[in-house]
Amino acid sequence: MKRVLEDVRVLDFGRFIAGPYCGMLLADMGAEVIRIDRPGGEEDRTAGLTGSNGENLFYPSYARNKKGITLNLFENDHGHKVLADLVKRSDVLIHSFSPEAARRAGLIYEDLARLSPGIIVTAISCFGSTGPYANRTGFDFIAQAMSGAMKIGGFPDKPPVRAFINPVDHGTGAIAAFGTLVALRHRDQTGEGQFVDLALLQTALTYTAPFIAEAEVLGKLRPIIGNRSAYVGPTDLYRCKDGYVFIATIMNSLWRRLARMIGHEELIDDPDLQTDFMRYENRDRIDPLIADWAAGHTVAEVLEKLEEARIPCGPLRGLDEVLGDPHIDSEKMIEYLDLEEPGLERMPTSGIPARLSKTPGCITERAPRVGEHNDEIYQDLLGYSTATLDDLKRKGVI
Repeated sequence: MKRVLEDVRVLDFGRFIAGPYCGMLLADMGAEVIRIDRPGGEEDRTAGLTGSNGENLFYPSYARNKKGITLNLFENDHGHKVLADLVKRSDVLIHSFSPEAARRAGLIYEDLARLSPGIIVTAISCFGSTGPYANRTGFDFIAQAMSGAMKIGGFPDKPPVRAFINPVDHGTGAIAAFGTLVALRHRDQTGEGQFVDLALLQTALTYTAPFIAEAEVLGKLRPIIGNRSAYVGPTDLYRCKDGYVFIATIMNSLWRRLARMIGHEELIDDPDLQTDFMRYENRDRIDPLIADWAAGHTVAEVLEKLEEARIPCGPLRGLDEVLGDPHIDSEKMIEYLDLEEPGLERMPTSGIPARLSKTPGCITERAPRVGEHNDEIYQDLLGYSTATLDDLKRKGVI
C-alpha cells in the first residue's frame, strides 16, 4: 500500500521527546525520517534507566521507523557542507535547539532557505525563537511550572506537583507534526517553504488558558482538590475492596443514573443538587455516599454495575498491569519492537495514535543504531565516494 507521506524526506535533529515525537508521527505515516546524531550518539539515547544495549527505552519508541546517520555541526565547520547537501535533497528539517544553538549549528531557516527555497524548518524549544526568553533553555517541567499547570493539581496543604507523563512535550510534538503538514500543504500550493516555530510554553498555555480566563475574568482560582474535578461531578477516584475505580459523572443524566446505582434515588430531586456546580458545592454531602458504596464492592463488581448503567468508569492500574487488557490488545494500542538485542526482542511501544481508514500508518522498523545508515544516505543519496566518507570520519564530521 502506498503510504501518504512516502515522498517526504525529513532531517530529524530532534532531541529527547518533543522533536523526536514529531518525527515519529511523520515516519509512522511513511515519511523518510533521518535521525541525525553527533558521532558517538546523543545523550537522549542513554539518559535514565537503560537496557542491555546501554540505551534507554524512550529512544527506541521515538526513533522507530527512522533511519540514522551521524553528523557533527558544532565542533567542525566541515559538517556545514554536508548539511547543505542534505538540505538540498530534503523537504523538512526538525530541530530542538534554542535559537542561539541553532545559529551555531547552521540551522537558521533563512540560511537554509537560501540553499533550498522549499525547505520547511520546524523548530521546537521551550520559549520559541523570539521574545525575551528565547535563548533560555527549558524542558516540559519548566513549561508546566510557568504556565500555571502545576498549580491546578495535587492535594490541599501539599507542595504543587507536575504531571509525570510529559504532556507538554508530547502535545508540542503533535502540534509540530500538524504545523509541518500544514506547511507542506502550503508548499504544494505555492512552492514555498516556511518556518514552523514551536514553544513548549505555548503548548502549556494552550492547556491552561481556560483556567487563566476564570482567574482573570471571574476572579476564581482553580481549587486544589486532588483527583476530583472542579465545578462538576461527582468525578473522582474511589477506593473499592481490592483497588480503585475512577468514576466520572459530568451532566445531570449521568448523575441521576449514579444516584440510583448507589441506592440514593432521593438525591435526584434534591433542590440543592440540580446542576453540576451545585453538586460540586455540596460535594461533602454526596461524595462520601459514593465512597461508601464503592468500598463495599470489588473493582470488578463496581465496573460491571457502572458499565451496565452506562456511567463512564475505569480501573486504576499500575504500569505493570496495563498489558494484556483485551481492548488494548485488540486495537493494537500497544505494539512491540524487536530491538535485535538480548532481552530486548519484544519492547512495548505506543500504537499508531491517529487511525486513518484509507492511509493508515504502521510500525515496520526498529530505531536505528548510531550511524547505521551512513553509507545509504551519504553514498546512495548524496553520491559521496568511499574516500570522501573516510575523510569525513577522519575529520570527525561523521
